[in-house]
Amino acid sequence: MTLTRGSGRKEDRLELRLEPANRRLLDEAAAASSMSTSAFVLTHATEAAREVLADRTRFVLPDDRWDAFVQLLEREERPMPGLAAFLARPSVFDEE
Repeated sequence: MTLTRGSGRKEDRLELRLEPANRRLLDEAAAASSMSTSAFVLTHATEAAREVLADRTRFVLPDDRWDAFVQLLEREERPMPGLAAFLARPSVFDEE
């Protein structure tokens, strides 16, 4: 199966090797969605990729939780001697 990606002119190709049962499943799902198999796989793979990467590129909260989060960020700093002591300890990554 060959997939293309990009905006405008499609030049990149992605080839997949899959078992016949998986191919039939994708073909049936694509047909049920009125899409070509390539379009179906590209659409759903792209959507899955965005979900996987979402927590690494965006931070989304409902409005009420966002307001509470912003309030926490804006509050006055508090001394944390225990944390400071912990961070001052040598790490296994420190060179000797």
